[in-house]
Amino acid sequence: MRRATLLLLLPFAFAACDDGAQSAGFDPETGDLLVDLPVGDVEGLKADGVWGYATTCKPIPNVPPLADPAIVVSLDGLTLHLVDRAGDYDRVFPIGPGSIDDDGLSLTPTSESAPEGVFYTRTDTTAVDDGPTPDQARWAWNYRCRMWWTDTDGTRVPVFAGLPFIRLTGPPTSGYGFHGPVDRYTLESGGKLRRGFVSHGCMRMEPDDIVEVFARIQGHKVPVRIQKAIERLDSGRAVDTGPAWIQTECASDADCSFQGGVCKHNPYSGRGFCTVPCDRYCSDKSGFPTTFCVDDPDDASRGICVNQAMVWTNGCRRYDGFVEKIVGRHGQPGITRSACVPGTEGWIGDRCLAASECETGRCDATSEGEAGLCTQSCTRYCPDKDASYATTFCVDEPEGAGGMCIAQCFSNDDCPVGTTCEDESRHNQSWVVRKVCLPY
Repeated sequence: MRRATLLLLLPFAFAACDDGAQSAGFDPETGDLLVDLPVGDVEGLKADGVWGYATTCKPIPNVPPLADPAIVVSLDGLTLHLVDRAGDYDRVFPIGPGSIDDDGLSLTPTSESAPEGVFYTRTDTTAVDDGPTPDQARWAWNYRCRMWWTDTDGTRVPVFAGLPFIRLTGPPTSGYGFHGPVDRYTLESGGKLRRGFVSHGCMRMEPDDIVEVFARIQGHKVPVRIQKAIERLDSGRAVDTGPAWIQTECASDADCSFQGGVCKHNPYSGRGFCTVPCDRYCSDKSGFPTTFCVDDPDDASRGICVNQAMVWTNGCRRYDGFVEKIVGRHGQPGITRSACVPGTEGWIGDRCLAASECETGRCDATSEGEAGLCTQSCTRYCPDKDASYATTFCVDEPEGAGGMCIAQCFSNDDCPVGTTCEDESRHNQSWVVRKVCLPY
């Protein structure tokens, strides 16, 4: 529910997250991979047959394997969180998951409907290396070194650059998984990650990160929970990779550890976000959205830096409490950009400061004393929007005889500040129970 590039992209749909062995074109008798499914746009395609470093298996670090590894992937957070449930290892990596489809959802499937709410790696199987030539490409669940992708016309290109490829069991196909960055795959390192919604369903990682994850989880069938919402610690703090930059969540100025960084409160999210005071211009950082200087919503005489809305970061919907809006530059209102500014989409379950911000025309207060929640009265059922919004549910009002519509959830990570994910009965149909974002 929370929700023009300088890169040189391919002019056609590139590919790489295979379907199951048979449907992806894997020949079970020869072991050859005949065709792949799309992976999405790829920066810097090189197709002259001189692949250089892309056909070299990258070294795997000699690190201690984890005793009981588990992974949580956050699509909106663009993070992969690997922990050892039997040890102290706890590390977060940046990722580039599936691009956003016409329904506003990432092409990377969440695991919420899977048994136990998780998918699994098959890193308990023997790791495989791709063959050294295009016609010796192999299919496997667990690659130590994968190079080749096969186009629908039979052309093979080593976009995986000799890095690990770790498939997941459980999604709609057996092809989704973790692999290298694909972009700039002929670099000696294996490429460079664009941290955004860029793939066709797989989760891309930096070269150093995918080899570490591969080394740490070998020998285990690892549970992988994939969720849309930003993953949060018990304290409510967002799980992130650091270092902080514009619109990183924060609790104090000290969390915004870059030049000029300050932590500003967003009343719609109930949390802080990092920004920089500005007169007209803002600095940019490689791998992050372009920034823009806008009027401070609390004092229009001052300016603050926010991110511009980018296709590869799903506009502004991955930032809690921000909306995409055409705004003028601070000090130069005639120069406009589509930027991420504090606000609400105004649907059921979204935060609000006034009833006029809600499509339903009703904003109920929460115990937080700041933003309320958009809702509407109901007798049994509530309206839903498209799949990119949370499903709604009609529950008893806290104090009153009627019903109210609120958002459904899978875990507390799906719920805004001032609510928690709880089992609740339907108004006038008490035997029907759903998990909803219930005001404290």
